[in-house]
Amino acid sequence: MKIYIPWLSYLLLIIIFSSCRNDNVSPIRNVRFDPGLLNPLQAAGDIPCTAHTYYYNGAEKSLGTVYNGMILLSFSDEVNDEQKAITAAGRHGFIEALGQPIQSNSARLYPAKLAPGLNCQQVEVALSEILKNPAVAYAAPYFETAGGQLLGVSNEFIVVVEGGRQPAAQVLKGLSEATKTEIVSALSDNTFVMRANKNSRGNALEMANFFYKQPRIKHAEPDFVVSLAM
Repeated sequence: MKIYIPWLSYLLLIIIFSSCRNDNVSPIRNVRFDPGLLNPLQAAGDIPCTAHTYYYNGAEKSLGTVYNGMILLSFSDEVNDEQKAITAAGRHGFIEALGQPIQSNSARLYPAKLAPGLNCQQVEVALSEILKNPAVAYAAPYFETAGGQLLGVSNEFIVVVEGGRQPAAQVLKGLSEATKTEIVSALSDNTFVMRANKNSRGNALEMANFFYKQPRIKHAEPDFVVSLAM
């Protein structure tokens, strides 16, 4: 399967984040697997995992199901150093270690290694659970490509608004208020970088897909963090 990384990010110098195999990870001590995470799903073992997609050049592209070994996190402004981030993540027994942070335009993102044994359904439950942590500002999954590369859903997505009588910024203002997302920057009169957080109606992938289907939106896709497994 061919994976398309957002072309607008290259054209307009928006970061497509790249991290190599992370030898300098920070382990979280005394990790114990949380049995409460598994119990609600034991009776639902036959339910298939959700298949995710995004849009590129007007076509729907498959990402598959979420990767079961790692998620992507950012923390609130009060969590301003690595040790505090480790402490915040350590509240959850399904997180084993944090990788080196990756800077987006609007957040510091941490790859978080998950305890072995989770399936894709349980990863989605883990994401919902960790968003209840007041110290966590954003959480999103990774997806694995056919070539073994990992694509993490950053907190940002790019939106292009079609021309019209109403200014593009006004179009996005209404949509951002409805979805609790924010405009990070304007790359041109019609092209914008936007961001999601845990209070938004979804992560950046879900928000890009939502925006894509709205009137006056010509293009919307998430920005990806490109990583190798820790």
